[in-house]
Amino acid sequence: MKRSITTLSFVLCVLCIAKQSECYKILAIIATPSYSHQIPFRQLWLELHNRGHEILLVTTNPIPNINSPNFTQINLSQSYKVWRALNFVEMRFNGESWLQIMEKYGISTCLACMENLFNNKEFKNVYAPDSDAKFDILLTEYHCGPASAGLAHRFDVPIIALSSTELTAVNEYIVGGLVLPSHESTWELENHTGSNSPFFKRLWNFVTFWRFLHSFYTEMFSANQQLAEKYLGPLPPLIDIMKNTSMLFVNQAAATTPARPQLSNVISFTSFHIQDKLPPLPKDLQKFVDGAENGFIYFSLGSNAMSSALPMEIQRVFCDVFATLPYRVVWKYDKDLPGKPDNVYTAEWLPQQSILARPNVKLFIYQGGRQSSDEAIHYGVPLLGFAILGDQDYQVGRMEVLGVGKRLDIRTVTKEALKSSIIELITNKEYKERIINIRNIVQDTPYDSVKNLAWWTEYVIRTKGAPHLRSTITSQPWCQRYDLDIVAFLTIVAFLIASSTLYLIVKLRIYFHKQICPSQKLKAN
Repeated sequence: MKRSITTLSFVLCVLCIAKQSECYKILAIIATPSYSHQIPFRQLWLELHNRGHEILLVTTNPIPNINSPNFTQINLSQSYKVWRALNFVEMRFNGESWLQIMEKYGISTCLACMENLFNNKEFKNVYAPDSDAKFDILLTEYHCGPASAGLAHRFDVPIIALSSTELTAVNEYIVGGLVLPSHESTWELENHTGSNSPFFKRLWNFVTFWRFLHSFYTEMFSANQQLAEKYLGPLPPLIDIMKNTSMLFVNQAAATTPARPQLSNVISFTSFHIQDKLPPLPKDLQKFVDGAENGFIYFSLGSNAMSSALPMEIQRVFCDVFATLPYRVVWKYDKDLPGKPDNVYTAEWLPQQSILARPNVKLFIYQGGRQSSDEAIHYGVPLLGFAILGDQDYQVGRMEVLGVGKRLDIRTVTKEALKSSIIELITNKEYKERIINIRNIVQDTPYDSVKNLAWWTEYVIRTKGAPHLRSTITSQPWCQRYDLDIVAFLTIVAFLIASSTLYLIVKLRIYFHKQICPSQKLKAN
């Protein structure tokens, strides 16, 4: 009996040691001060924690009610001051494209967010030279600046890159993916892309986009290199560190994304943030939507654009149209709405998923956010999109192409266009049918997507960075990657052959002309 107890104790100890050896220390950083960049990954952090891993999450939006010694959060919410200083609605009405916004404000904004990251007192203690902190992997978002990639060198760990929406072309190029300026998946070019675009439009896209990428790489990476080395000491080039990105977790659904070649180390996911248990509506809002005999419309421009920032004449367009509709309207409006119609309910904050889950919601008027698109598909609500910034032109365009919504320009919308679009989307049942069909496709997966990402995270650690999955194209210069040197060479050769042939033809014509003309003169004489 005593021997059996000893043997059992030994086995349990071995199992505990084995279990402990599978527990990893994970550093996760999302420094972008935007709630929509944070929530897609929350379920991943919780799943990794439930698997027994130790998590250090550096975020602008800490997860509430986490009380665990193995789950530490560092709050970067002060970065919202930087983000809120940008008036995206005003930029939209000034006609500034996303590329122009990135060139004018992107570098300074991203650097400020990176400064907040490295200046944070708690985080300084983590990466300080004399710190004994050790990690097995770094999961970080590249959107807000590549300086965070320097931490992979500091802790000598592999990187998994995170993207809350489709990859930016800047990051796509670094990791060896294809940059296709005129393909509809290149969302940074907004409405300038599409299938079989005219030659001169594609020429404009090519020149504009590659010029932007060159200037962005030159300025953004130089500034981030200096910032990272200011806090971490000498580093290899950040681009070289990022080229060794082991894997990329990208928030995109195949059913809503235009198909294109994809790297083997890109893992797609979608709708992690959809809640199983929805919070109840406030009592006054509950009464308002329950009393909507013909149903209601939900209107929100998201968390980065304020409805109150819209020009007053545009606000009046919405109010005047809403007042004529037989539907009630729930409008996320951050101030008191002047001249609010009787059938409109406003609030600064609204439980969006709880609203979209209501059976009598007829339409979602939105700004084209990635997470909002996912929620609308999940709850089967047709969409009317008014893009404001970033990838929203792309998202709204995709919803229109898929036949689940329509898009209008917030700068030029008229009462007639707004009302006719609303009536069309609500009364034409095909929009509802198509969005439900897409929802069924999105949800038809052979595995749990959250557990799948957690498994790949562990896989990268187990395989010491999964180098076999990385694209070898990253080592090729730009011209070789797209065979432009070959195209240039063949063009020159073709030109030389054509010009030489033409030269010989001209010389022969001159020769024969000289030979024929004298003989004709002799005959004439």
